Amino acid sequence: MTRPTRLWWHLDDVLPLAEHALAAPERRITRAQALAGSATQPALIWESEPDNDWLGSNGVPIWYAQDGRPHRVPARTWRHSQTGTLGTPGQLDGASGFLRLNRRYRDPDRTPLIKLLRRGARAGGHWFVLDPSALHTIDGYQVVNHRDDITPADATWTPATVTCREVMDMELPALIADGYTVFDGVLPTFDRATVEQIADALACARIGDMPGEHPLIRLHDDVAVICWEVDDGRTTREVEVDRVHPDPAGRYALGLYLWPWFMIPN
Repeated sequence: MTRPTRLWWHLDDVLPLAEHALAAPERRITRAQALAGSATQPALIWESEPDNDWLGSNGVPIWYAQDGRPHRVPARTWRHSQTGTLGTPGQLDGASGFLRLNRRYRDPDRTPLIKLLRRGARAGGHWFVLDPSALHTIDGYQVVNHRDDITPADATWTPATVTCREVMDMELPALIADGYTVFDGVLPTFDRATVEQIADALACARIGDMPGEHPLIRLHDDVAVICWEVDDGRTTREVEVDRVHPDPAGRYALGLYLWPWFMIPN
């Protein structure tokens, strides 16, 4: 089983944590900071655990989730059902989990992490990518507008019929990665005709929808752009949340790491 070499978080999850760490009047000392031997600085804390890889803020007052635990966000990755293997490379050492936000570098081409996140968001980025083997180089962090590390390289693909709430529970033909799950659902890819069918159905539903009930899919050449409508009380606008490029076989992993897809039993 070939595991990816990078970790992926949706930028909408990560940037609020970074802003919290910077805005907080104090910071808590974490195991990652102690292992890194670093002075106390605003940072994201990356924790690699058996159930997933997580990012949190070291800001105090602590940002608590609804369950009473400190708010953290999981990497968006697949799981192999039989072995429990995750599609993440894990940490090389615990010290690498202390991700300083405002660290400056001698290399003029390296940008402090907070500037990278903010600039990426302004430029339309959707994914924060971390490469554990390159954290001390310019390639350690990236913000990109689409995800190219989608499915296990050695997966076996099986025809199936799938659905999800975000596409109005339509039953759709797909290929799924046999034995792999995401959000406790399946990993589907779709041909171009099916993506067009989904886009048309969502566009028609928009007429009677309230803003934000369902996503919208825009096809720009061979790229599927996923948007949500947002109503701020004065106007309605479309907010882009992802771009999906076709794989070499021309198939689209539409919403794969955004929504849970489920197989319809035969």
